[in-house]
Amino acid sequence: MVSSRNKDRIRYRYGICLNDNCEKCKSKEVQTIPARKDFVCSECGKQLRECPPPKQSNNKKLIIGIVAAVVIIGGIIAAVFSGGGETNPLKEEVTVAVVDSDSIAAANIEAELQKEKARADSLAKVAEEAKKKPAQAESAAKPAAKPATQPASQPAKSSGTKNLGYAIFKGSLKNGQPDDVNGRLIFKTSHVIDSRDSKGRVAEAGDYVIGEFSEGHLVQGIWYDSDNQVKGSVIIGK
Repeated sequence: MVSSRNKDRIRYRYGICLNDNCEKCKSKEVQTIPARKDFVCSECGKQLRECPPPKQSNNKKLIIGIVAAVVIIGGIIAAVFSGGGETNPLKEEVTVAVVDSDSIAAANIEAELQKEKARADSLAKVAEEAKKKPAQAESAAKPAAKPATQPASQPAKSSGTKNLGYAIFKGSLKNGQPDDVNGRLIFKTSHVIDSRDSKGRVAEAGDYVIGEFSEGHLVQGIWYDSDNQVKGSVIIGK
């Protein structure tokens, strides 16, 4: 049976912002992004770095404890007013509704996401209208511009999976080599994380690194073990 936490991870992705100028980066907030939405910061719009989901609180245990206390107190009150077994017209049936804290949390997250989307759409519309006005005035004052020179062809880039032998890379590939700002390298055997790493750090089978890759090499990233626990950060540079 799939746990509620695993279901939540399938529906959402979790990430942290690495933009030093962003408030969410400074607060180290773990942002929850629906699986079909762009994996970017809701504050600054920069690409997020994927991370494990935050641990859930014990709201369910607290609610169950409160419900148990209410039931016990209700039983005591009913016994006092029963008058030794006589029917008491004041006695009423108490119905207690238990609300799933996970459902409340999911609803709150969805509501916040809808608010953020509406605000982003509104800002985009205002920006688009502002760009149209000066563009129209400029086109009326100036003659038609010459066609722009065709840019030089860029290296072919695609998304997919590449088997490196000792590990599997998932993300964008450029000329067949890992090249992604948010790629994932999953190790199948014990191996050096990157040949350019001066510290010679070695990942074990099941470990994985999420981070920036360029021309087949890791630039920087976060190193996790097979239990999704952070083992450290790896910064090599280009």
